[in-house]
Amino acid sequence: MAMITRPAALFGGLLTALALTVAAAATTAEEITGYRSAEFGMTSQEVLARLESDDVANIERHQTEGDDLLIDGERQVEGEPVTDLRYVFPAGSDRLALVVAFHPNVADHAAVKEQLISQYGEPWGAEMTEWWFEQLKGDMPEEPNGLTIWGGGESAHNERGRLVRLWRFDDYLSVEYLDTRLLR
Repeated sequence: MAMITRPAALFGGLLTALALTVAAAATTAEEITGYRSAEFGMTSQEVLARLESDDVANIERHQTEGDDLLIDGERQVEGEPVTDLRYVFPAGSDRLALVVAFHPNVADHAAVKEQLISQYGEPWGAEMTEWWFEQLKGDMPEEPNGLTIWGGGESAHNERGRLVRLWRFDDYLSVEYLDTRLLR
């Protein structure tokens, strides 16, 4: 009897250790708060004040026909490709709601996805991502080849509505950091 109990206890202990490891990994994932030091809800002046520390250069500020405020720039870090950035403040609000990072080389997909996984944990499952993909792709000027999504759940820090979406196109990648509550 001892021979059966001991392996079962060992197996149970291994399962507990595995569960604790998975839970620890899940808790080490970062909250989705914005992009680098620019946090959702910041004013355009607050974001502009932080761009230099994020290695963003060639900054331009302009309004769209729909009265959204856009701040465009390039993130220039030695050893990394130049990344075009767009910070979006919806019409009627001076609160950051969306940051889009354009990666010029689709071959960077695996590296960008791994970086996002290490930062935010595992992405949504295939079913939910496919549903979003079908809902969103028709409204895009160019049909994407794929979509991966992180976030959108409820946490102790009230994360509902905050997402990171990695879009894969033929020639480039686009990563959107958004707070859907601020886009309304």
